[in-house]
Amino acid sequence: MDIEQLQAFLHVANSKSFTRAAEKMNVVQSTITTRIQMLERHIGKDLFKRDKRNIGLTSAGRSFLPYAERIVDLSREGMKVLQLEQTFQDQLVIGTTHALWDYVIFEAIDDFQKSNSHISVRMITEHSSFIIRKMIDGLIDLGIVFYPAYHSNIESIPILEDNYVLVATPTFHLPEFPLTSEDLRTLPYIHLNWGGSFSDWIQQIFGNHYIFQLEVDHVSLLLRFLESNQGISFLPHLIAKRLIETGEVISIPFMSDTPLPKRIIYLVNRKRNNNIDHLEQLISSIKRSF
Repeated sequence: MDIEQLQAFLHVANSKSFTRAAEKMNVVQSTITTRIQMLERHIGKDLFKRDKRNIGLTSAGRSFLPYAERIVDLSREGMKVLQLEQTFQDQLVIGTTHALWDYVIFEAIDDFQKSNSHISVRMITEHSSFIIRKMIDGLIDLGIVFYPAYHSNIESIPILEDNYVLVATPTFHLPEFPLTSEDLRTLPYIHLNWGGSFSDWIQQIFGNHYIFQLEVDHVSLLLRFLESNQGISFLPHLIAKRLIETGEVISIPFMSDTPLPKRIIYLVNRKRNNNIDHLEQLISSIKRSF
């Protein structure tokens, strides 16, 4: 089993096509077929189920997929470390969500990078679970996530308890304040699932199988719909306060028999990290941004 076989497996698994995998790896299709066959012989199980029209993962293939991803990632990171020595003293890899990059952490990273030009900084935008998994594998040095990591080699530090704010643009026509849970059903409500306790709260308000008129999965898209006066929505206070200060949105008084939940933001980092000196400086900068 080698890296090229694993890469071929991942490309076929993602594209569901030997032809597209060959194009991606710049080889002929027979090479991809051979690499997959060699990998299957090494493992002792079929990884793909094939017919004339479709290619899909077998049960063994689905089980093997996350491990193949991690092996390839680790190999790629190892090569980067060797290349890094030629140009920079060190590298820090930081992961968090899109919303926190845009509205909270960017300035802290920008200031750190400007004053530490000898340090390579790599930023990853992903969900909390992905960031924690990559940290366990040693691929991320620092993460800002929405729940703690329960692992012996990872430290989780709560840095902020945040709450949610109901918002709209100043020009959006609203009835008398305060709004209630029932108003969420009658007014145009734009839903973004913030996860965790917020998901549980929404289920209590709307039920388990409610279909929203407008649902998005990205904060930038949510803000665009708010800007076009498409409705009202919930934002974490950490994001909303900056938009309220600039006059882009207003906070709407809201009352509910089921109180709005809170969420804790955690700073997670690997214990015994080789980048400890630079990491401490970066952690201090990020904490100040909150």
